[in-house]
Amino acid sequence: MRDIPSMIEINEALSNDFKNKLNLSEGDLKYVLNAFNIVISAQVKLLYVYLSDIQNNVFPDTAGLEVNGGTLERQGRIYLNRNPNPATPGIFTIDLSGTAGGFLKSGLTFKSNEDSKNAGQLFVLDADYTLTGSGDIVDIRSLGGGASFDLDINDNLTITEPVIGVNDTVIVSAVVSKPISSENIEDYRQSILDAIQLEPNGGAKTDYRLWASDAQGVKKVYPYVRNDNAGVVDVYVEATVIDSIDGNGTPSASLLSDVSDVIEFDPDATKPIYERGRRPIQAIPITLSITVVPVDVFIVGLSDSSTAVRNAITENLKVYLESIRPYVAGADLPRDKNDVLYLGRLQSVVTDVLESANFFTGFTMDVNGVSSTNSEFNLGNIPYLRNVTYS
Repeated sequence: MRDIPSMIEINEALSNDFKNKLNLSEGDLKYVLNAFNIVISAQVKLLYVYLSDIQNNVFPDTAGLEVNGGTLERQGRIYLNRNPNPATPGIFTIDLSGTAGGFLKSGLTFKSNEDSKNAGQLFVLDADYTLTGSGDIVDIRSLGGGASFDLDINDNLTITEPVIGVNDTVIVSAVVSKPISSENIEDYRQSILDAIQLEPNGGAKTDYRLWASDAQGVKKVYPYVRNDNAGVVDVYVEATVIDSIDGNGTPSASLLSDVSDVIEFDPDATKPIYERGRRPIQAIPITLSITVVPVDVFIVGLSDSSTAVRNAITENLKVYLESIRPYVAGADLPRDKNDVLYLGRLQSVVTDVLESANFFTGFTMDVNGVSSTNSEFNLGNIPYLRNVTYS
């Protein structure tokens, strides 16, 4: 893409054109046409900006959001047949206690207690319920999506208004479905690029990538034919950070189930049934969780080890480790292969955030607790930064 000229450059070009075409002296130009040039150059600058914006929105890798006048969602509807996945609420079963005849109205809200997984969040009852006095349970829905609205079994909630005949404290007895965050825009962008670059092939490795992108909360999958059984396809699932159970990409059981469902059938219910089947008849897909492998970094003799420097180092290391992923031949482009973690490259990641006057005298790394200079990540193994130790 061509660089956009500055207003000063545009103004100088217009001034030179006027002087040459109208044979004007510098004084005449200064008093008569300078103001005119400034106005025109501002308008020309806007035209350059508009053209740049149009060019950016031709392709999904640079397209902006529709709310900002972009075309990203439009391209997503063309290639993925969907907008970014919205946040979905969690559904939880709670145990109630009280007297027979106690009545809970639809719309009643519950607030998670301080000892719950996420304190202070609100949940709502979607249907009226009358207590029988024994074994009373109902389902409630979170008023938001994502990990901040998740609950665990035995978490306590409190009814936010008095209800006659019903104890105000309730207990979570089952997790029906976990709340999922809205799809990250960059993940959505990558799904569009995958749909363009990865051609469907009736059950090839690329298809599992495309199919799995329909399950909300999936960042990427790594499909492999099982060595001892050619009919079995092991599909390792990596969740987005916010929807993972550990903040490192490990998917929940419900997400694994969702991936199995979208591999079996296209979730677009508007299509006729004969167009929704996906899984090849001879294939037995098994959805598995990725395995997160801890990486520990040891830095010796860091000259300036202030909190700001340490935070910058940690953040840069995390970003770099997120780029180290298993390579799936036939689903990944060879030019994008980046499945080996090298000590030298990891060291350069730290050096990149240090000022020229700052330095360290020693650098080592452990992968899964073992000192290493290089480590390959394949199948469902992915690295994550566990600790950075300074000495």
